[in-house]
Amino acid sequence: MKVVVLGSSSAGNSTFVEMNNVKFLIDAGLQYGVLKEKLYEINVDPKELDFIIVTHAHIDHIRCIHSFNRIYGIPIFISKDTLDEYYKKDCLKDVVLFDELDNIMGIKFDKIPISHDKKGFGFVFEYGGVSLAYMADTGIINSKFHEKLKNKTVYLFESNHNVTMEMNGTKDYVTKVRNIGDMGHLSNEQCAMYLSHFVGNNTKIVMLIHISEHDNTHELAYEVNRKSLDNKIQLYLSNKDAISDIIEI
Repeated sequence: MKVVVLGSSSAGNSTFVEMNNVKFLIDAGLQYGVLKEKLYEINVDPKELDFIIVTHAHIDHIRCIHSFNRIYGIPIFISKDTLDEYYKKDCLKDVVLFDELDNIMGIKFDKIPISHDKKGFGFVFEYGGVSLAYMADTGIINSKFHEKLKNKTVYLFESNHNVTMEMNGTKDYVTKVRNIGDMGHLSNEQCAMYLSHFVGNNTKIVMLIHISEHDNTHELAYEVNRKSLDNKIQLYLSNKDAISDIIEI
């Protein structure tokens, strides 16, 4: 398995994954030209992508899915609700609704509903004894799905904000309350709490994603989450603009 976060922030999100010789993106929320160049930087031709899977319909996750679909003919895996909310859905061809799927091109696939102001999902992908859990843009994780998230090899988890920085920041009050609430984003402390519950003996790597540019710092996110993890687990952080460390298992 190979995982590279190409960009992660409120400005745009996209993650490259390769499992079982299948290459795909989780979201395509960066500008088309930027995402294309980032793929070339990691020696991936966009034409090699087997599909793009979409978490939810906020622009920072879907910005250029139609461009990759149109220019390269890349299939889009998406839920029915997210497709209905997508403002360019009539531009898409080769769309696969994943609501009833539990396997994509030989990769076992679980959907974890997010708690957000758009309907959507986090994901767990598994193949050949290795697994990847991806959770972002959620205010809470429903306990009904905790078992599906336990003891995975790699976690990409949102550590979005520091609550004090969020509430003292420049956003309007409604947005602040939304962001720290059950339909918003995970704080550093919430991320650490969930990770301490989920990680297990098989866990090798955690990467923190969707770190707020103004209402968090990488240092705070790292410090809070490092305390919750066994020292044997490697902890990485994603960036807004720079490509992340490359995870290879």
